[in-house]
Amino acid sequence: MAEEISAADALAGSTRYHSEISAEEKRVRQTLKTIVGGVVVLVGGLAAGLWLGQDRLLARFVQELNRYLRVPVQTSRLDVSVLDQFPRLSITLHDVVVSGSLPQDTAKLARARRLYCAFDAWDLLAGRYRIRAVMLADARVQVRLDAQGRPNYHILRFDTTAPPPDQAFRLQLEDIRLERVEVRYDDAGRRQHVAVRTPQLRAELAVTPAHVAITAEGNARVQTVRLGSDDYFQQKDITLTTRLLVDRPGQQLTIEPSEVRVGPAAYTVAGTVDYRRATQLNLRVAGRRTTVQSVVALLPPRLARRMGAYRSRGAVYFAGTVQGELSGRRNPAVALRFGCRDASFVYPATGQAVRHVFLTGSFGNGAARAARTATLRLQGVRGKLGGRPFAGNLQLDNLDNPFLRLDLQADVDVARAVQFFPVAAVRQARGDARLRLTFADNWRAFRARPATAPVQAAGELELHNVHLLLRDFRQPFTALTGTLALHRHDVAVRSLRGRVGGSDFVVNGTLRNGLGAVLLPGQPVRLEAAVASQVLDFNELLYLYQPAGAGGGPGNAAGRAGSGVRVPPTVALDLQATARRVRYRRLRGRDLRGTLRLHGQVFSSPGLTLTAAGGQASLRGTLDARQPTLLKATTVASCRQLRLDSLFYVFEDFGQRFITARHLRGTLTATAESDTYFDQHLSPLTDRLEAEVHATVRQGELLNFEPLQKLSFVASRATLRHLQFAELQNRLYVQSRTVYIPEMEVRSNVRAASLLRVTGTHTFDQQMDYHVSIPLLPGLLPRAAARATGPALRLSIQGTEQDFAVRYERGAGPAGPTTPEPPARTAVARTALPPAGPAPAAATAPAAPRKVFELKKPEKKQPAQPQTGEYFDF
Repeated sequence: MAEEISAADALAGSTRYHSEISAEEKRVRQTLKTIVGGVVVLVGGLAAGLWLGQDRLLARFVQELNRYLRVPVQTSRLDVSVLDQFPRLSITLHDVVVSGSLPQDTAKLARARRLYCAFDAWDLLAGRYRIRAVMLADARVQVRLDAQGRPNYHILRFDTTAPPPDQAFRLQLEDIRLERVEVRYDDAGRRQHVAVRTPQLRAELAVTPAHVAITAEGNARVQTVRLGSDDYFQQKDITLTTRLLVDRPGQQLTIEPSEVRVGPAAYTVAGTVDYRRATQLNLRVAGRRTTVQSVVALLPPRLARRMGAYRSRGAVYFAGTVQGELSGRRNPAVALRFGCRDASFVYPATGQAVRHVFLTGSFGNGAARAARTATLRLQGVRGKLGGRPFAGNLQLDNLDNPFLRLDLQADVDVARAVQFFPVAAVRQARGDARLRLTFADNWRAFRARPATAPVQAAGELELHNVHLLLRDFRQPFTALTGTLALHRHDVAVRSLRGRVGGSDFVVNGTLRNGLGAVLLPGQPVRLEAAVASQVLDFNELLYLYQPAGAGGGPGNAAGRAGSGVRVPPTVALDLQATARRVRYRRLRGRDLRGTLRLHGQVFSSPGLTLTAAGGQASLRGTLDARQPTLLKATTVASCRQLRLDSLFYVFEDFGQRFITARHLRGTLTATAESDTYFDQHLSPLTDRLEAEVHATVRQGELLNFEPLQKLSFVASRATLRHLQFAELQNRLYVQSRTVYIPEMEVRSNVRAASLLRVTGTHTFDQQMDYHVSIPLLPGLLPRAAARATGPALRLSIQGTEQDFAVRYERGAGPAGPTTPEPPARTAVARTALPPAGPAPAAATAPAAPRKVFELKKPEKKQPAQPQTGEYFDF
């Protein structure tokens, strides 16, 4: 029974609870209905009131606005709305155009798609017109100062008397919004330009007769701050928090501590700007949580391009003041202090970092407050790169005409240094170096006269096992070890040894104007030195220097073919050279000695000697390399006791296959004077070659020479296969792609033809025209025919290397020349010889034989004329 009573009580209580909730809900709903109804009635009343009184409101707004404007304002239409700025009532101006205050200035001060001016509804109901909020949307504002410093923004009239408290129309701005507004500032006199875009910026404005207080906060994007020709702060997003106070009677702007944030960095500005007459500045600036990238963001691209790639960690700071007059005639005093403590600077592309960096810096524009008295100092610079220390100081005076003072000491891992600070001309580097440098000079004077300016410079660079692969060189420089000592303009080279490709070198000498060449690319430099080498490989050295863009990359055969031999126009040489071994194509020489000079892309030598091909050769002359694809060599060469077979092998049989290295034995002593032109492959241009050669061959042998096999009627084939001849002398001429061989006597080991007379021509197209005279010995012909000077067997060898003929030349008698017979391609027929037997009785002694073929020295042609685009003169 008790359980039943309890259940009944519980049910009754629950029923009472739900009844109470339902009653409460009814009261809430009734209240909401009342509020909503009131709001609807209010809004409806306002809408009705606006509909009935909007013309009066707009007329009053325009009337009061015109009281404060000094310039015309154009708008397409005005609207009154409750919803645009709800809960406030707003007057919206569409397509607003505001003219500037400068006379004769056609540029508009502002253009806006919409301008909202908002009023409180309670003010309107009380008959007061208080503009509480302003919003400018989709606008462009262009603030300008002309060359005389007159602004275009003086568009408002300010009453000198205080308005009465009950004035119906007043400006009491509690909220200012700028949405998608672009502001541009141009000062023609100071060459300054600022462009800022505000996606969304909110501000408050409090206006009294004596003061205007502005508080602003929001985001903006600085497109550029241009001072002169340099653009600072380009395309940077900032967050702005500022409070400004304008003293209207005193004409002074007070900047209370304001902050501009760029990423994690914050820059604070505070101070005053007095504009009663000339602008007087008294500002303090400082940076907090700054990094290299945030500081570099303030710099123009030409300065920030290289530094912008670096990142920093650690304490980087700066602070400073700007004080004094800012006008077209004067600049304020600028004093900045900056530095870092235990900072790290990282180059992200390679991961290399300079760590534990300490420095203290300062900048000031001096007593004259101008660039000519400005000074930049970096003091106590120290840090480590790859665990190796460096230290130094720098001072730069007079930015108009800079005077630079620098001292630096560093122990460098070359690979890490190049990875941290990439140099375009260096593709790869490694090794160790130690640097000590002091420099003091007027930079502009040094740049104008780097070789003669009275520079104060000294230092020393020690290299140890350094490897360099340079952009404009096809072969790497390896194992560089030695010392470079700087004294003023010149660099003393002390025992600098290393390798370039397959060649090695040891250099001792002086590099004239070495400092100018390092600091100012393109400066002339001259090396006066003694160079010793174990091996010189000219297959690589002649094509070593190939500037970027010359065609083809390293190891590219096509690029090599089109690039030619390139000599830097700014490099001069005066070398005393020695080399134990020399290589070029098939040449293998030794003991190279002599002097080599280079000036104006023209090589010259008073004498170079080389042992090669079993003898010794010497050379003097010039090589003009001003055109990489067309070189001219004017030389006098001589040789002693060169083996003929080796000579023909080294020079690749001189481009023919008629007489080759396998055909010849003996030694050559000769002198040659020549003018030779070469293409980019160093192949001679034979149509321009001119040479005169005085040659002597001793202990000569002609082996297995096919044309001699056709003279088997003179001697056996076995004898002709190994023809030996005594000393042979002649003077040869080369011209018009033809070798001219004047008549010479050849005394051989063939008894029947112990004395030969040979003359003829051989063209570079392998067209042969040789004439051989063989005196007939007693016993071969009747005695009567062989007496006196004796008859001779005259033969001609004509044709090409692959298709030639040997034929007998028959004369018309003692009084006239002989007439050649048609060529016989197999052999000279024995029937062509005169018949054997006694001579006729009536025969008389023959007259002296007349030469059938006589070759004279060719006339010297005029020097080869340059073709279009070519230049040969020295």
